[in-house]
Amino acid sequence: MRIRPSFKLSTLACSMLLIMHTNQSLAAQETPLNIDIPAQNINSALLELAEESETQILFSSLSMPDITTRKISATLTVEEALFILLENTTLEYVKDSANTFVIREKSNQSKVKPQTKTSAVTSATPQNGTQTKKTDGEASVERIQVVGSNIRVNQDSGALPVTTFNAEDFEDLGIESGADLLAELPQQGDVSFNSSRVVGGVNDARGDVSSINLRGIGSGYSLTLLNGRRLVLHPGTQAEDLVPVSTVNSNALPVRGLKRVEVLRDGAAAIYGTDAIAGVINYVLKDENTGGDLQIQYGKNDGTNRDTLSLSGSGGWFFNEDKTHLTLSGSLYKKDMLMASERPYSASSDKRNYPGLGEEFASSTSLDGRTTSTPWAELSSDSLGTFHIQPDTLSGCVADLGNGICADQGSLGRELRYDSNSERSLSSEVSRINLYALMTHELSDDIELYGEALYYQAEADRLREQSGNLTAQRFTVSSDAFYNPFDEDITVRRYRPIDTGPRKINVEDYSYRFLTGLRGYYQDWDWDSALLYSKAHTLDSANRVNTTLFQQAVNSTDQSTAYDIFNGGSLTTPNIGDATGNPLDVIDNFMFNIERESETELALYDFKISRPDLFTLPAGDVGMAVGVEYRYESFSDARSDALNGTNSFINIVTGEESPLASTVLGSSPTPDSSGSRNVFSAYLELAVPLLADLPGVKSLNMQLASRYESFSDVGDIAKPKVSLAWQVNDMVQFRAAYAEGFKAPGLPQTTAVDVSRSNTRSDPISGTRQGTLEIRNGSSDLKPETSKNTFAGIVFTPTENITLTADWWHIKQKDVVGILSSQTQILYDAILRADGGSNQNVIRNDNNEILYVTNDYTNLLPREIKGVDYSISYKLETDIGKFTFSANAAHLTKFEQGLDSITQSVADAQAAGDPSVLYNDAAVGIPGAAGDLLAQNGRPEWRSNLGIKWKNGSWGAGVKYKYTSELENIFLSYFDENDDLIYHQIDSWATVDAYATYSFAKQNNWLDKTKVTLGARNIGDEEPPFSSNTFGYENSVHSSSGRYLYMTLNKKF
Repeated sequence: MRIRPSFKLSTLACSMLLIMHTNQSLAAQETPLNIDIPAQNINSALLELAEESETQILFSSLSMPDITTRKISATLTVEEALFILLENTTLEYVKDSANTFVIREKSNQSKVKPQTKTSAVTSATPQNGTQTKKTDGEASVERIQVVGSNIRVNQDSGALPVTTFNAEDFEDLGIESGADLLAELPQQGDVSFNSSRVVGGVNDARGDVSSINLRGIGSGYSLTLLNGRRLVLHPGTQAEDLVPVSTVNSNALPVRGLKRVEVLRDGAAAIYGTDAIAGVINYVLKDENTGGDLQIQYGKNDGTNRDTLSLSGSGGWFFNEDKTHLTLSGSLYKKDMLMASERPYSASSDKRNYPGLGEEFASSTSLDGRTTSTPWAELSSDSLGTFHIQPDTLSGCVADLGNGICADQGSLGRELRYDSNSERSLSSEVSRINLYALMTHELSDDIELYGEALYYQAEADRLREQSGNLTAQRFTVSSDAFYNPFDEDITVRRYRPIDTGPRKINVEDYSYRFLTGLRGYYQDWDWDSALLYSKAHTLDSANRVNTTLFQQAVNSTDQSTAYDIFNGGSLTTPNIGDATGNPLDVIDNFMFNIERESETELALYDFKISRPDLFTLPAGDVGMAVGVEYRYESFSDARSDALNGTNSFINIVTGEESPLASTVLGSSPTPDSSGSRNVFSAYLELAVPLLADLPGVKSLNMQLASRYESFSDVGDIAKPKVSLAWQVNDMVQFRAAYAEGFKAPGLPQTTAVDVSRSNTRSDPISGTRQGTLEIRNGSSDLKPETSKNTFAGIVFTPTENITLTADWWHIKQKDVVGILSSQTQILYDAILRADGGSNQNVIRNDNNEILYVTNDYTNLLPREIKGVDYSISYKLETDIGKFTFSANAAHLTKFEQGLDSITQSVADAQAAGDPSVLYNDAAVGIPGAAGDLLAQNGRPEWRSNLGIKWKNGSWGAGVKYKYTSELENIFLSYFDENDDLIYHQIDSWATVDAYATYSFAKQNNWLDKTKVTLGARNIGDEEPPFSSNTFGYENSVHSSSGRYLYMTLNKKF
């Protein structure tokens, strides 16, 4: 339904002629631009549009009516912007033969607007599919759809708190991935799905993946849309607060193909359904472009070997007598691997002597993250008891084994612990492809066919040290094994075969999405219906040690096939590497590849109708939207038989079988799982004008919405929402909302059965800190989580160039799906054992060593989160150019999780300094604990940024300051002189980004329409603040990129 303007130029009487920027071609006028014009006098608005678009606009300033235009903040053509500025005025525009726009009083001929696919006005922005309505003898009326509402309206009420990023905002900053894009948003919380995470191994989502986590509530509480409709979830899961969660992969979205990103900072479950508790992120793709562009960007992380290269291109064409439009876009992205050894804070697992640590922490053993699983084997036998291999230069040798090594009784000493970071990559090597196509076709004046197709493919490679055996994988070396120097059977308690080389982890991802739909008008109703199917697939593979074949090699009596487990590690650097490696042909015999293959699907059909003028009240028209939606979601997770429990670990000498261990060295078994659900939804929404044009009330508008969803597996639920927007005058607006939300339990949470996980835990009873097995189970009896969201805000616009906002928000959640930490269970067991009892969920052997901990997912106690969002925008026109100042801040004021009785008992014992819960005389941090969680780990109180942009003709530049406040590190603590528990404070972090651009004017050569950008992110090369985390910083909050330098060339056609 592209309705084209057709006017003959008539005589225009004017007293003054204003001509600006005559160097503009017709093709450029038809190219969408990032237009940002505040509400202001019509004269100023037209002048600003002429300057921003470099277009001739002729008008008489003396004959212009005294009116204030609507705000524009969107990617539009010049004609589309003019239509919005002149809408509901007595003015119209025409274009003469010189491609100059002339503004004049409307003639008797009715004005027909140019069709737009997107538009943005006032404080909110629309989704794809802006449409127009025609009636005989009347002008076309533009209807837009704002994020957070399903009603297409003529003008937005401004009731919704929306943050918008336009393409230019992130292109100038050199952003090429979804992870970096969302990092610009202060409301984005900690990102647990990231390329530096190594904690969960094969059971984690690895590779080119990044999560979305508004408000820091969790990855599953923010709804992500593409062009207004849901996206398929990434197949991998991640444990957040110990519970497996899923997320949309932000890296799967084509950053170079985005027109804008809209972030609704309010609950919207009544509008969009489950997951929309913390807010909604809507990605809008570029559409209806004319012409094309090519771009190349090269970047480098200063002081490292990591380079980044990206290539992209896009194009758009009208054809079929302008009834059909096609947009194509593609990008290639390549980023090198970054090793942990390339950064001083991540180079070693032992951080006790890291510069800047307070003396109260400098010698804390909690900072020694080296592992007791090393090439220096820890063994036991009937005659020697527990003993280990060590260099004979150390004291305590009880048996000389030759070649500079000996046996020493007791457990392995700290001086022989293995430094895992010496072999780890800090960030993966990534290759990525993003492709998309959008098509629209005008079937008639009132019906349009549209479609979209997206494809994403990525490959990520990283390195990690080879695994050692679990407690449940202890095995026997027979007395007649070729390399056994003892005349008896030996039990291998701990051993890490470093000479096999590091694990080479390869993750291949792909996803695709196909959508087709129809939209149009029937009488006075807008209608839209679409069908989509999307699928995401991940294949995670790594080279690992087969425990059965490894035992055969260790027990071989033939030297040519025997593996020597008694030869120790490196004599010169005992914490790193293994200088006494076994022959490669022996190693190759017990190495094999394991795989984890995961898949998710989303199929969706919807039908919705809306009308902005169902009937009229004294204050204006009442709008309504009604819709239905059906969707199918599925999840499957399959592993190699060696890893899914099909093949259990067996001690080949004794014949003992351990179902708690797999035949993959260092990995517990995880059964294959799968599940699916069907969801039917129906919603109703009303936009009601309550008051208008009264003293103190320019307008008072209300939004009412309700949504019903029926899940095939967890039952039915319905939730309401009401919001108000009170426009006091042109300067002041108050807005508020109350919404109830819900989130269905994730399929991985309901389908999990006997899931084994091994996490490092501290045990006060045995005095050890090591990998501890945990058996977790999901349940189909889990209830949907519910929430109550309240929001209140003010928008203050003292002048046409200044806007200030403050928005208070409050979320109360009930029945949050969770699980008690195995660390909590272990500490509770220690408390009970001090009184002669025990915790039945902690299973120990006769030596009081933990065999495993049992745990089930359940609906936990309530959670309450509060905060305030602030923003300032100021535009200043000067003789040296246009300046744009912006500031955004997110202040988290409360994050509190209700305490269950067990966690409360442990917390009370820790606060009292009860020795039964201390490990190495220090308190033990409890991951996923409860109580006041504000500022702990990934929940800083403040995140903010301050930006300044300048534009003058062909030149442009910008600077952006970003700040994250302090955090408490609950995994590193001490008791002060008053016996109060003091946590380590992770420092605040501030970085500065800067860039400069130059756009070549018309040169009649290859430089024509070429833009060059030079920039630096974190220009001061600020290191992330120190943490006791694996790599020495909080990788879910801070970045290891350091100073990143980039250069971008963009050529338009």
